[in-house]
This record gives sequence, structure tokens and C-alpha cells, in this order.
Amino acid sequence: MSVQQYLERLFTWESLENTTRGVEFELKNRLIEGELHDIGGGTLDDETVDSEDITLELSNGTLVEAATVSADEPVPFDLAETVQVIIDAPRLRKGTHTLGMEMDIEGFGMVGFETDDDVTEADLVDADPADYTVAELEDLVADLREPVELGRLLERERDGKARKTAIEAIEDRLEVAREEAPDEENIEYTAENAAPGGSLVEELLVDILESPQRVTVYLTAFRQQPTTPGAIAGQTLFTEESVEETLGDFEMEGIAERNGDGEYEVVSPVTVIRKRQNRLWNLLSRGL
Repeated sequence: MSVQQYLERLFTWESLENTTRGVEFELKNRLIEGELHDIGGGTLDDETVDSEDITLELSNGTLVEAATVSADEPVPFDLAETVQVIIDAPRLRKGTHTLGMEMDIEGFGMVGFETDDDVTEADLVDADPADYTVAELEDLVADLREPVELGRLLERERDGKARKTAIEAIEDRLEVAREEAPDEENIEYTAENAAPGGSLVEELLVDILESPQRVTVYLTAFRQQPTTPGAIAGQTLFTEESVEETLGDFEMEGIAERNGDGEYEVVSPVTVIRKRQNRLWNLLSRGL
């Protein structure tokens, strides 16, 4: 396995989100004990992000400006340690986004990775206009880009108590957002074809996970999660040792996470499929 593949697994899948602080995602050390000696910057949808626009939030809540990280002032990055990366950037639209980072990791030198993740509808603003003054609401609206969140906000503002409102500002911003929104051709995932055990998903997972054993362990974990290697072995013909090894591989690949009780949870089948499709498309688009 290449250094690049290991570095990609620092990124926690499904952690990309819009917040009031900016665009955020999580890094988790799944490799070895170490320190961060430098943050070289990053990319977001092929746009360069300077280290001055990046802040790190350590697991103890300490905020560290990425530009100040150095070998003399390193950031501890112990095994299983998490670091929240906060980028000062406009809110991301719903959909798949590419991101990358360069960092100097003790023992590796300056290295980097690029991956992708989704901003889902659950990540969009779901605000109650009553919690804001009109001026605050107009400021909030100016930062929103998704018709879904703007439409939801407009409906609630129209239904609110009689007062001077921000309806006009929301309507204007919604019109602009609809004009700017890309035409997306999304796969329609129904309960029938997205459920574990559905023929379409299982066929795709065999291609992606590369072996029937890995698919069986994955689907059993998905149905029972949170679960343990022993519980999965009890539902399959595999030994507990082989199940534990497969789950360990999934954890390294960013498909599974193990909690403090030793139980595993896995990402959804649709997420596994979409991630691999996105990765393949990125490779093809670069001519690899």
C-alpha cells in the first residue's frame, strides 16, 4: 500500500460540512504516533487554500492557526487522535467536492493527499427565522447558495408572526441561487435498490469490495451495527479472526470505524458506491 493511500485514510468520510466557522472536515490518525510539523495549505474543488485560511481544532478544543505550526511548535497527532480542519471559505453547495491537504508529518516529511466527500441536504442550513433579527437574517441569507435551504427559510418566514420581515431579501437570493444551481443528474436510490441485500447494490459491492467474503462481512456489519467481529462470525461461516482482519482493512480504507467498546460501524452501501464512482471519475478525468 502506497504512502498516498495511507494519507487518504487520514480523512474521515462523511465529515465534510458547512458550519458557521467555514468549511470543515475531520482528520483522524489511523497510522502511527507522530506530530504535525507544518501545514503547507490545501485545495478545495481545485481552488488553492493558503495555510493562513486554515485553523486546526484539536480534540481538547484548542484552536491552532495552521500557519503557526512548525517543528518548533508542533501539533501532537497521536494514534486515534482527531483534528478538525476549519477552512475560511464560502459555504459549499450540496453534492460531491474534492479536497486536499499538504502537511509535514513527523517521519514522513511534507506529504499530501486528495480525496472527495459529499455535502448532503442534512448539512444545509435549517434555521428558524424567529431566532434572528431581520438584519441578522439578511446577513445569513447572503451566504446561502442552495435553493433548498433558501426555499425552506422563505416558507417559514412567510408563515411567521406579523413583523418587518426579510422575505424580499430571501426571495431575491433564492432567484439568484436557482439561476446558479448546476443541473445535476443524480442516481435515484430507492428503498428497493439501495437496501443491503438488493441485487443491484450487491453486484456493485462485489466489484468495489473485490471479494464475496468482504461483501458478506460488510453487509452483515451494516445490518447489525454497531457490532463486533464475534457477532459477525456468528452470522457467517468465517472465523472471528478473519472477520476482524477484514474489518481492520475496512477501517484503514475509511469504510468502517471502531468505537471505544471495540464495536464497528460502517458507512452506507450507497456511500461506498458513490465514493468509488467519484474516485474513478477523478482518475479518468486526469487521464490515469
